[in-house]
This record gives sequence, structure tokens and C-alpha cells, in this order.
Amino acid sequence: MNREIDRIKQNPAYRFLLLGGPLVGILLLFFIFHHGVAKQLPIAVLDQDGSSLSIKINNALNASPDVQVIAGTQDIFQAQEWLKQGAIHAIVLLPGNLEKKVFQGLEAPVPVYINGTNVTVAGVVQRSVVTTLSTISGGIQLKKLMLSGNNKAQAMARVMPVNIQKHVLFNPYVNYGYFLNSAMLYFTLFLFAFMASVYSFGNELKRGTGLDLLQAGNNSVRFAIAGKMLPYTLIFSGFSMFIAYLLYEVEGMPLKGNFLFIFFGQFIAIISYQLMGLMFVAVTTNMRLSLSVGSAYIMMGITFSGLTFPLEGMSEFVKLVSAIFPFTWWEKLMISQSLRGAPIRETLPYICYLLIFMLMGMAWFKTYKRCLSDKKHWGKL
Repeated sequence: MNREIDRIKQNPAYRFLLLGGPLVGILLLFFIFHHGVAKQLPIAVLDQDGSSLSIKINNALNASPDVQVIAGTQDIFQAQEWLKQGAIHAIVLLPGNLEKKVFQGLEAPVPVYINGTNVTVAGVVQRSVVTTLSTISGGIQLKKLMLSGNNKAQAMARVMPVNIQKHVLFNPYVNYGYFLNSAMLYFTLFLFAFMASVYSFGNELKRGTGLDLLQAGNNSVRFAIAGKMLPYTLIFSGFSMFIAYLLYEVEGMPLKGNFLFIFFGQFIAIISYQLMGLMFVAVTTNMRLSLSVGSAYIMMGITFSGLTFPLEGMSEFVKLVSAIFPFTWWEKLMISQSLRGAPIRETLPYICYLLIFMLMGMAWFKTYKRCLSDKKHWGKL
């Protein structure tokens, strides 16, 4: 352990992987998703009617917290250019004779053109615009029914014969930060834990210092690896507590489960990624190759974890592939304990899966010892 601390002091690459990189990555991601919900997304309204109803719709859209009317024009081609340039995310066209058709009891379609290149933004804009237009449409229908002799309760029953009572569980504010930050911050930490492990273990082969490492561990590869990993494990565990502080104290993310279980899970996940880094070095016996292959492996983990696209929508083969990434099981553990407050017995299997990755890494100890002892594996870039 003392030997590794000296190497960290002498090599700036170690210090970046251990301190600078994780700190910068964590803070950047935290501030990106700090607001939690996308608001005030710019849209344009083309008011070709100029009536009191169209003005009311324009004001209602502008009052919505999700969108902001930043432009009004009579030229549809100009609005299309703004949409192509990314200056706006949607065009709401209020056609001529809109109010006249409504008063005559005729259908009055309102075309809405939404930029779908960003699925998240498009979903927020669509939900906001449709909700606003539906509310105004329902209000008009309600007034007509009341003028025809119905009381308010009867009119409401006819406007909305089926009243939906929506209850959003576990993340009632639909806050992106609660599930994105809880995953992305820890993924950044695991990424650096993995890359630091690959670099530090691979560097022993690159520089031909394997025998020195074994000697420091009394010729026991287990002691040598444990002492070499310990400084990194402790510092990355400290970063995990810093992430927890940002999530639960600063951002206010709900903690419905057992934090000790979460901390134990993240501690196991850090060690799992460190030992997976050792495994890649032992398999390739080449630091540069293990860094390249390992970075591809770990980056695929977030894609297959079900964070951005749910596992339920993937094919059976892809679901099986997702199981080979420790992050998949850490994400399930984190969400179940933090947001859902699931019973411990439900999350115990996730801990067991993480322990399997630890055992996989430990299975390569003897192979790594042979690499440290054999000069033919030394000096490879």
C-alpha cells in the first residue's frame, strides 16, 4: 500500500484517474441535471386568426412552465427555418377562422409541428402543448353545455365522462435528476475506478516491476493486489459518499430504503470494477489493449443497463447481454432501495450478482501472478 501511495505521488496520470477526473466528472453531471426538469423550451406561435380565442391560446401556452413562446410570425417558412436551425422546438399554427369555427360548433384543428430529433425535448413540448389545447377546448365545451341549461357538475360529466386520477409513484415530480444523476454520477465513479485499476495493474507489466510488487506482498499475489487496490478503494468510497451527499442533501432525492445497504452495494460495486480491470489486464497482458477493450466494455454497460431505453423493450438476447455488466445490477439496487424503498430481500440478488463479478476477477489472480513473474509479458505498450 505504501508503495502504491508513492507511485500516486510521483505519477500525475494516477492522480488524474484517482482525484481530478472523478471530481470534475461528478460536478459536471450534477450541475447538468441539477434542475431536474426541462422548462421554458422555446416554441413559435403562428397566429393567423388574430381573434380573442387565439390570443387566449397564445397566452396559455406562454404561461405553461414547460414551454415559452419566443416568436410570433405570420410566415410559416420563416418558422420552419427557425425549427431547422434549432432556435425553436415546435411550431403551433393557429389557422384563420379558428374562433369562428369554434363558435359554429365545427371542428377546428390546430396543427403542431414538433422537432423530434431530441426525444426528451419533443415529449415535454408535445405534452405541454396538447395539455394546454385540451384544457382550453374542454373549457369552451363546458361553457357551451352550461349555457344550454346543464349545471356545472352535469357539464363536467359530459366533457370528461371518464375522469383519470393519475398517481406517479416513487418519483412524483418526474424529476430527471433523480434517476439520471443517481445512475450517471455512480457510473462516472465506476468508470474511473475501472480505468485506474487497468492502468495501475497494467503499468506493472509495462514497466517490468512485477517482481517488485510481489516482493512487497511477501510473494503473495493476494496481499500484493489487496495492498495495491486499497488506496484506490478508500478514495473512491469517499467519492461515493460525496455523491450520496449531493443526491440526498443538496438535490433532495428521496431515500426510502436502507442507506447502509446502498453504501455496502456501492462498495462492492467499486471492488467489482477494480477486479474486472485486473481481469482485463491478466487476459490481454497489455496495458494499452486492456484500456481500449475495457473502455469499450464499460461504456456499453450504461447502454445495456436499461437507463435510457427500458430492458422490457429489448429483445431477449439483449436482455441476456445486459447481465454481463455490473452496472446493470447496481442500477437496479440503487433505484429499488432509494426511490422505491423495496424490501431488502428483493435487492439481495443484486448484491449477489455484484459478488459474482468480484469472484470472476479473483479467479485471475494466479494468471496475473504468472504475468508479473514472466519477463516475456514485460515492457508491452
